[in-house]
Amino acid sequence: MRALTWLHHQVTDLLTDFVITGLAALLPPTWANRLLWRFAGIPWLFPGAVCAIRQSESVCFADARDLARRWAWTTLMEATQAWRLLLGLRPRMVVKGNWPEHSAFIAAGMHYGAGINALWHLHRSGLKPRFVFRPVAASDLPGRPVKLIWYRLRTRLINRLCPAGPISTGGAGERILEALDEQGATPVVLFDTPTNDNSGWRMRVGQAQVNLRSGGVRLFGKAGVELAFFVVSIDRETGQLELSINQTGTGVDSMDRLMSMMETTMRTDAGQWLLWHSVQGLFTVSSKPSVDRPTH
Repeated sequence: MRALTWLHHQVTDLLTDFVITGLAALLPPTWANRLLWRFAGIPWLFPGAVCAIRQSESVCFADARDLARRWAWTTLMEATQAWRLLLGLRPRMVVKGNWPEHSAFIAAGMHYGAGINALWHLHRSGLKPRFVFRPVAASDLPGRPVKLIWYRLRTRLINRLCPAGPISTGGAGERILEALDEQGATPVVLFDTPTNDNSGWRMRVGQAQVNLRSGGVRLFGKAGVELAFFVVSIDRETGQLELSINQTGTGVDSMDRLMSMMETTMRTDAGQWLLWHSVQGLFTVSSKPSVDRPTH
């Protein structure tokens, strides 16, 4: 049974990370969208994820939202966009809004849609993006060598889109502030990472809430760093990508506005949140306000 499970993972990782998405990257957008939506409806391609997502869906929403298929479609679409960038092809994307004129701001995003294209746009706009993330290690994916190769390709792409170098997590806050002050860089931070801790930085999803890591909230609210919220959403019917940029200002109030925009994004199409497969058991049902700001 273990051998069959191992083989199942290798086959599905090869199909979803390389074969299907690599092909879709070369197809016209309408064809690619139809292809990916069809494959997103095959639970066998996403072992373990579909069941976990459906359980979280039942906690968050009174009605069925087809979150598992929308998550699978978004995951495939996001990988397709990464392949286009790896192959040197331009994103097919409409841009609404503008980045701040100066470079020393934080691009605040979510694990949502095809966010990898925001790095491309920042770089193309003459800015110096520095993505804050933790590279995937072999120990994170035991028994998944194909998936590990894919993540290493993605890390190579991130390094290419961030010539000034990404910033690894673990004490990243101080390095971000140093980059803003000394290098005129634009750190790219994703503020929707769930945690088991009662952080006080909570995002409402339907009738439930999930605690998010609050280190960045405390640091940037105190430092008064300018934030620009971005999200790269995908039109379900056409496959068209849209990069939306909203400047939120500085200080503690900007963090409240950031949370408001994150929750609005989730209400628009929660299925495009890429973390659905890994947040099972982290949601709590509560009628309290969604933003209970951490003490600064």
